[in-house]
Amino acid sequence: MRRLRYLLLLGLLCCCESDDAPSPEQTELMENIISASVAFAYSDATLQEFLEAPSLAYISGYFYFEDSLAPDIIFGLDIEHLEGVDNPIRFEGADWMALAGFNRAGILWFPIGSPENLEGTPTPTEKWEIRDFGVELLPDTWYKMTITCDFDQLEFVSVNLEGGGIDKTVSLSGFPLEYPNYAPFDKASLTGYAFALRGTEFSPENIPGFDVYFDDIQMGVYTGTNFEIILEDGFENQLTVGEIPITDIPIPLADIQENVWYLENEDAKLQITNAVQRSGTASLKCSADLEQ
Repeated sequence: MRRLRYLLLLGLLCCCESDDAPSPEQTELMENIISASVAFAYSDATLQEFLEAPSLAYISGYFYFEDSLAPDIIFGLDIEHLEGVDNPIRFEGADWMALAGFNRAGILWFPIGSPENLEGTPTPTEKWEIRDFGVELLPDTWYKMTITCDFDQLEFVSVNLEGGGIDKTVSLSGFPLEYPNYAPFDKASLTGYAFALRGTEFSPENIPGFDVYFDDIQMGVYTGTNFEIILEDGFENQLTVGEIPITDIPIPLADIQENVWYLENEDAKLQITNAVQRSGTASLKCSADLEQ
């Protein structure tokens, strides 16, 4: 489940230099960190129909960062259609990814698929599209991000950003979704992600300002007449984020709780916190701190 492919995007992004020196106690850094959480949805009756004939879907959620956030950190959302091993729509274990994220300068990036993906071959994430959203994001402000995609055509549709006095949608129509890795779950599902990441290539000194907060995540699918919500969570229903329970291969979805957030990889630094929240009493903090 580890997604080192995300860090390839950093080669396409500019980073602000800093004269800050590493702290004396910082002795060892990870090469990169992808602090990502994942939640599964699979049992809802409407979703079951959708998984048999996929169409439009979306993930939305709110993010927040403080003024200290480092400029190289990338943060955002992702929705994926896992076809599963049993009776896949196209290919056994295929994982169709609609991921997009921002840095605080308002640069949007998203990975796109290759022709090999449509033939059933997963590929490393090496093709990236980047868009300047035309607005610098404000600290101490809740922004709502929505990614819409088409799991029938296997294409992006759009990304919308609301907050800080803006409400802007960028069309991504025609850009293909990527199939980045084989995902050996027994049944089909939709998965949602919130993440923050960085790498030593652009932050060799691990400049402080690591944390991005997420709240009120929602996933929905199109029923033919309207979108229906199939996951909605504000991080009030769990105290910690644990590992995905893997008891066998193929991985039984029945062993994985829905509406629960798991570590997407073992290095992810995630915390359910009440330090800030958009609603309710909690939010999810994703820390892109490279320190071991």
